[in-house]
Amino acid sequence: MIAAFTPGLLILPALLLGFVILVRFLQVHSRRTRDEAQAFAGRNGLRLEEEVLLGFVAVKSLEGEQHGRTIRYWSYTQGSGKSRTHWIAVGVVPRATGELTFELSRQGLGAKILELFGAKEIQVGDRAFDDAWFVRTNQPEVLAAALVPGIRARFMAQAPGRTGGSYRLEAALVRYAEQGNISGTTLARLEAQLPLLHELADIAEVCAGSGR
Repeated sequence: MIAAFTPGLLILPALLLGFVILVRFLQVHSRRTRDEAQAFAGRNGLRLEEEVLLGFVAVKSLEGEQHGRTIRYWSYTQGSGKSRTHWIAVGVVPRATGELTFELSRQGLGAKILELFGAKEIQVGDRAFDDAWFVRTNQPEVLAAALVPGIRARFMAQAPGRTGGSYRLEAALVRYAEQGNISGTTLARLEAQLPLLHELADIAEVCAGSGR
């Protein structure tokens, strides 16, 4: 007597195989990311901090010193479930900060949404810059004066298109963040933001020294 073939008998082995493949992929990806971050940290004299997530060792942050300031690369998440997004950031800690806060992001849909929720942008007086960048601050006159032509040129030279890319001074930290995950490529891209972040840190320190 020939036993009837039951397709359902193949479901469990297929699921197990898929799970094994997924775990193996995550192991390889985690190891590659860790190796790339360790190499980047070694080249730049940074301290690497790791954490264990779901049984895998993941890169949490890289930290060191540059031009007398602490610099840090890190990743974080916002939201949960399907709305969860992964972010990567690089920050510079100014030697001193006052009351000044600011955020600069590319003009676009995100800026329009912020305006709908009451965000007020400032105008620097440079038509090309104002058309390209959405600028918010608690001290409009101070920041407008501080964004001198050289700094505006650095902003204009930044390649557009990075999802959520923005620059911010808040909580004694000048940082750039965009959506993504830590890798050798993204760390190199974040590293390219450091000259501009140091100039923004200069602004924070000058304003702190003037009591603003």
